[in-house]
Amino acid sequence: MNAQGEDEDYWNKSESKAYNFDEDDVSNISEASYEDFPQSDFPLNLLISEQDLQMILEEQSWHESVPRNSPEEELRFLRRKFQEERTPPPASVIVARLLIGRQVNLEAYRSLVQKTELLDEAIASGNGNAILHVVLFLNRTLKRKILHQLLQSRPEAVYHYTNYLSTRLQIPECVDLWTMLGKQHEAAMLQYRLAVTTSNVDLKRRKLAKVHSDYFLQPGASAFHARFLADQLSLLDWQLGEDKSLLDKPTLESLYHVCQKYKWTDNKSLPGPGNPYNFAKLYQISASQFEWIVLNERARSKAWKDLDGLFEKKTFIKSAFCIHIPLDRVILRLHQLEAPVAVLNTFLGKIDDTQRRLTLARKVGAMRTVIDCLVTQKDKSELLAVRNSLQEGSPERFYADNCLENLSSKWKAESIKVSIKK
Repeated sequence: MNAQGEDEDYWNKSESKAYNFDEDDVSNISEASYEDFPQSDFPLNLLISEQDLQMILEEQSWHESVPRNSPEEELRFLRRKFQEERTPPPASVIVARLLIGRQVNLEAYRSLVQKTELLDEAIASGNGNAILHVVLFLNRTLKRKILHQLLQSRPEAVYHYTNYLSTRLQIPECVDLWTMLGKQHEAAMLQYRLAVTTSNVDLKRRKLAKVHSDYFLQPGASAFHARFLADQLSLLDWQLGEDKSLLDKPTLESLYHVCQKYKWTDNKSLPGPGNPYNFAKLYQISASQFEWIVLNERARSKAWKDLDGLFEKKTFIKSAFCIHIPLDRVILRLHQLEAPVAVLNTFLGKIDDTQRRLTLARKVGAMRTVIDCLVTQKDKSELLAVRNSLQEGSPERFYADNCLENLSSKWKAESIKVSIKK
């Protein structure tokens, strides 16, 4: 065997025994086929040069005009095919054929130089189908080490190839590729996504633990992802022991469950994840998330008194109201959950701006707060209108009458003081 033949055998020998792709595998994989685009919107001269296009058209015309019943023409046809297999057309012509949906034979591209040019031409076209078609050909005909060397500096090809592998659930091959390319994080995240979609809980637990050990506990791994996965494993273990109906439920939904079982009259310092405060700290739930979950759970449980202890932070000297959720949102949510008006008035009283408090009080029908705001604004005409709209004998009407009387007395006293000074 000559040197050239040995060289070709070296490049063309494939070690990718686990891969079994056919060119037909990608015949239906494409971002969009050429036929889906009107020619007026997708002109050929943007894809290939006029010279290459002419070559393709001439070849197609020649194929269609071959009289297969003529021995001379048949012989000419066979000679041309034989010549093309020995000396393949330029890579640009082959890629152009791929772009317009033509069937191509890449076997004539035997040397590494030819295959590299073919891959680069496909990448330059920007067409995912063409890129994938060429990569699959290279995967069949090159040693895996050589293929990985080519892909190392060609991220576009890696993207389409790994997407193809993961879509076909060829996860081991995809992980192996990421690892060979030095992309440990990508390999880890792919393994993680595979693990979390496992339906069997015990198997999922083992897979997640393996990913955590193999990737996220290694030097250089992301500390954030390591902590995230550790918390996920811890939560899964807690759910298994607490209530199997909680399995695979999100952290906040698990917190809701804890809030339902917790005795809110107990000391906040009680240990264990059965304490909502401990649970939130253990799984790094933010203050606003914690308050929103507790607010909704306690409101649905009609445990309105527990809300005082949630937002009132008591010290030895005094207590202070502290909340991390916008008060407008809290009040509207409480109204939606049919909170008593007294509870709404309590939260409305925490809004400093009188006009904002008045507007919100009108929305939720908290008439006592509406009346207080109008008194603060000294708007007697509006206060009279509100008073007249209230049902006779109702506590709100009685409250409005007292406010009007007190307001009138105050105004008379102020008027007398002004007259005396004059």
